[in-house]
Amino acid sequence: MKKLIFFLLVIASANANAQSLKDALYGGKLKTDSNTVLRKGEDLSSKIDTSTKKPVVVETKMEAALSMDSIKKWTSKPDAATAAIAAGKTEVPTAPKDNNKLWKEFVDSVTSTLNQEVMTSKKINKGDYHVTVDYAIATDGQVTVTNILMVPENKFLAEQVKERLSIDTPKLIPVVSGSGAARKVTKRYNFVLSKN
Repeated sequence: MKKLIFFLLVIASANANAQSLKDALYGGKLKTDSNTVLRKGEDLSSKIDTSTKKPVVVETKMEAALSMDSIKKWTSKPDAATAAIAAGKTEVPTAPKDNNKLWKEFVDSVTSTLNQEVMTSKKINKGDYHVTVDYAIATDGQVTVTNILMVPENKFLAEQVKERLSIDTPKLIPVVSGSGAARKVTKRYNFVLSKN
């Protein structure tokens, strides 16, 4: 039993020494003298500088952009965000929205228009109308509404939805295949119109 306790004590002390060495090494407390070697039996405390701590260098976005600008100057054209920071502008340009966000914003605006103008008509019964819109994105980004499915069916409302969606459809980003060529894509979007 005593041997087991002694063995566990030796392992725990070795682990504690290894942790303190690791902390000293990665904490920046070890002196950087490459010509000396820590030999067996030497004291590690002579190699540790506890009086000073290495200062943490915090680089601002401007300094990072300027240092990266000198690197990128010869390798590639700087992107819009780096160019804006290097020019001293505080605002970073936003990334372009993807097709799903653009289409959702467009349909939301059409839905609000439909709720205000069309859903008040007497040709539409009270209730929820689940609308499914099939649309195609061409190779140049033009959008065409191909089909509208509505449950429960209402031809007047379906015509109004198709007309409103076709009036001012946004030009979306063309979908690129794996080979890099633009291709035609058909998609589907669902939304609900309600009349109380």
